Amino acid sequence: MQSWINACLALFAIVNPLGNLPLFAELAVAIDGPTRRRLYNTATVTGLVTLLLLALFGQWVMDVVFRIEMAEFKIAGGIMLTVIAVRNVAFGAPETRIRKSEDVLEFGVVPLAVPLLVGPGAVVTAILILNRDGAVIATTSIVAVFGVTWVILQASALLHRWIGRLGSRAMSRILQIFIGAIGAHFLMSGLKESLGIASGG
Repeated sequence: MQSWINACLALFAIVNPLGNLPLFAELAVAIDGPTRRRLYNTATVTGLVTLLLLALFGQWVMDVVFRIEMAEFKIAGGIMLTVIAVRNVAFGAPETRIRKSEDVLEFGVVPLAVPLLVGPGAVVTAILILNRDGAVIATTSIVAVFGVTWVILQASALLHRWIGRLGSRAMSRILQIFIGAIGAHFLMSGLKESLGIASGG
């Protein structure tokens, strides 16, 4: 249970639906209720399916296509998560604007689902959780996180009014600190495994 909770917290921090509340709220103002619900349903299902597929088959791609070890992936992933966290804390998350010509449901797939919810950091985290804790914990934690994300999306306008832009930004920055810690953990774990393999050979 503790491993599952840790996996959920790590994924929730990197998916970061709370940090995207200002964008969700801004989008919700411009469209009607039924379209907004379809948009959020599209974003949630797309993000869930994408992350599950990449998590389940990501290691196969590493082994067969790129021929890299998990320790190497942990080092690279840990560095990337740490850089993402430092960049977002120092400069804020990159903004995405809706162009008037875009279909609002297409926006639910790109960029709302990918890469705002399921970015490189989420993919790295999901694959590393799968390797560390197994398929059951990885898949159920992904489903749980996207269930919570769906609730947050549906209530985004209300939550944004309650928390405010400043509050959502503050929460996002706090989550970035945890992302940095997760990145450091994966980096140290990869280094230990790599050094262990080297010394054993």
